[in-house]
Amino acid sequence: MLLTRLYKIRSSGRVPALPFSRVRRNSLTHAAGVLLAAAIFTLDLAQPLGLAVGMLYVLVIVLGLWTTWLPYPIVASVVATVLVVIDLVIGWPPATPGFTFSNRTLMVLVFACTGLLVLRFKRLERRSAADLQQLADLKHAIDEAAIVATTDVTGRILSVNDKFCDISGYTREELIGQDHRLINSGLHSKAFIRDLWRTIADGRVWRGEIRNRAKDGHYYWVDTTIVPLLNDRGKPYQYIAIRAEVTRRKLAEERLMQQASLARVGQLAAVVAHEVKNPLAGIKGALQILMSRRPTGDAEVPVMRDVISRVDALNELIGDLLLYARPRAPRLAAVDLRPLLAEAAEMLLRDPLAREVDIAIADGSVTVDADAELLRATILNLLINAAQAMNGRGRLALAVRLRGEEAEVCIRDSGPGIPEAMREQVFEPFVTTKARGGGLGLSIARRTAELHGGRLDASFPLEGGTVMTLTLPLHPISGAD
Repeated sequence: MLLTRLYKIRSSGRVPALPFSRVRRNSLTHAAGVLLAAAIFTLDLAQPLGLAVGMLYVLVIVLGLWTTWLPYPIVASVVATVLVVIDLVIGWPPATPGFTFSNRTLMVLVFACTGLLVLRFKRLERRSAADLQQLADLKHAIDEAAIVATTDVTGRILSVNDKFCDISGYTREELIGQDHRLINSGLHSKAFIRDLWRTIADGRVWRGEIRNRAKDGHYYWVDTTIVPLLNDRGKPYQYIAIRAEVTRRKLAEERLMQQASLARVGQLAAVVAHEVKNPLAGIKGALQILMSRRPTGDAEVPVMRDVISRVDALNELIGDLLLYARPRAPRLAAVDLRPLLAEAAEMLLRDPLAREVDIAIADGSVTVDADAELLRATILNLLINAAQAMNGRGRLALAVRLRGEEAEVCIRDSGPGIPEAMREQVFEPFVTTKARGGGLGLSIARRTAELHGGRLDASFPLEGGTVMTLTLPLHPISGAD
């Protein structure tokens, strides 16, 4: 028990490590063992304290816990045995020689057992140290290559590594005790999140790709593996999430999809422009002539006006197709974004649909090199979409802010938000939630952002509404797309 307790105290770190090198520590330990053995031998030879003095050699053997020389416990046991034998031979004769011999024999057995136990502990210690070093090396390798976090069964974050802090922008203190809703981008549906939790709660590993939102507002994608740690009843008591950032790959995949869509839209636009646009102009002109010949109050005039309205809507769709498939290159000049926002907001308020929309523009502005005409049309497009989402009644919060070498234009509405099933396809062409329209507005807006070397992202706060974030470099490279 004493030996076990001494080893635990030493291993626990409660006894501070000597501030010496390994060689010097070994030398001091061996010297202490020699001096202690000599002192015990002298006392045992004189026998002022009786036969029990020889048991103190156990302390010499136990010193092996503080040396890295593995044979020390066996050598110390042999030396203690030799010293006991010498003392038995040359010491003054006791009253009961048989009893003395029996006690000396028991001492030798104790020395041997102690030496073997210390040797066993040393070997276990060396093996444990090797295993701990291997685990430390493995942890270091994982920390260098992956984003790692552990949570309890409720999702509360227990620990994170440095890469998690670096990519999220939060400090370790800001993350510990929170859950992953802190970095939720709002892109993924509730069904997606429920499936994730159902999987890991059942003790199964979940794998998938998640888009998160960093502290500064930018989005990043991570390829995620969540491993449940199970107790003896097979129930999770902790989760380890190992992630690898795949933002560039996701952007590349998205760009490839957009290029494929552009190719299809370009072919369609060429056919439509040639086969439909010119006949539509002729149909509209003929209807206008016929309307001019009808008497006032003729019942056919409203029908003709409706047809012309439909022709105009079709012309607008064809124009969007051509703009999306064959956009012009931006003509860059210094543009102050806040006045541009104010102009687009004023244009929106002229539309009868948006007369009950309250628009608030935050203070602050940023100047970027951009095409003012293209940006104005893009921002107006986003504002119209937001007003339509709110059915012409609600609040729009607009803001411009500087983030490093980029400017952000944020447009937040108080509408119901985009349905979860459509969030991942919101920027794809021909995808729309409106009864009318071709579903190209957001696609054109993102296309314009990319022509400037920027991007357009959507997020969906838990409290409702939609946030469109237009990110633009302060000084884009010409022909960024």
